[in-house]
Amino acid sequence: MTITTRKTTFSRSLLGLALSVLPLLAAPAWAADYPSRPITEIVPYPAGGSTDLAGRAVANAMGEVLGAKVVVDNRSGGGGSVGMAALARARADGYTIGVAPVGTIANQPHMHRTPYSADSFDYLCQFYYAPQVLAVKPGSPFKTLKEVVDYAKAHPGELTYGTPGPGTLPHLQIEQFKRLAGADITHVPFAGDGPGLTALMGGHIDLYFALPNTVTDRDLRAVAVFSDEPIEALPDLKTAIQQGYDMTAAVAGGLVAPKGVPDEVRDRLASACEQATGSEALKTVLGRVGLDAVYLGPQAFQDLVLSTSKTNGELIRDVLKGGGH
Repeated sequence: MTITTRKTTFSRSLLGLALSVLPLLAAPAWAADYPSRPITEIVPYPAGGSTDLAGRAVANAMGEVLGAKVVVDNRSGGGGSVGMAALARARADGYTIGVAPVGTIANQPHMHRTPYSADSFDYLCQFYYAPQVLAVKPGSPFKTLKEVVDYAKAHPGELTYGTPGPGTLPHLQIEQFKRLAGADITHVPFAGDGPGLTALMGGHIDLYFALPNTVTDRDLRAVAVFSDEPIEALPDLKTAIQQGYDMTAAVAGGLVAPKGVPDEVRDRLASACEQATGSEALKTVLGRVGLDAVYLGPQAFQDLVLSTSKTNGELIRDVLKGGGH
């Protein structure tokens, strides 16, 4: 026998009211007014570099779309891991976002212990991209990618390629190509692209992965572009795919936020990034540093980073931690 009193009925009513309000509390009321104050954009590299310039350009463009100031905060160090760690620790309220070069967010957790992984963020968009081209030193006899591979197979370890350092995106990309082609080419690391390209132009190394504008500006010759299709900057240069090597390689990056940003805020940021990527102002600034404004949505950008993390994680374990070069 169940006895129901007025007090019990009243308590149940209060409980029902509380449960009905919970879904409303789950979506903060301030989300509807977002953004109501400046947004901080963490750039994980020093001021003045290409990532910083790209970050400032997208910050300006997004600020115009959102109607709020986007302030750049340079947090350099650890190959980008210092800035990404700061971003991962920030409040997930949409008022802190960050520029995420694919190589930085995908590689660093495999290189050393970091307080974040590629799964630690909400992905907003990709906003820049540039394919890699394989440049050869002045006077090189190689005209095609096959000629490079054939020589490397016939003379194991004799050819050399330069990179901005061990574990960098170009290093892992060429290691990936070496595996695909079955070629033995010796790695020569440098302290950045500047010294590496100087060594290439001086004939001290044979090969270097570079951006298309580097090749055109320095009047270098390339044997392949690692893109799906030929590129406008070098229309006569065949892709690696056209030459029989099914691989692409690029420099790319976008915007991410700390994990757990409210859906409404995340969607607002992603939409603003898409509009910013289409702006002429952003295209102009990116073009100056050899990058193209190329948009990928949140899911596509996340898929790109996670797949790169998987591939490069295996390469880092085998090539770096396994003692290879």
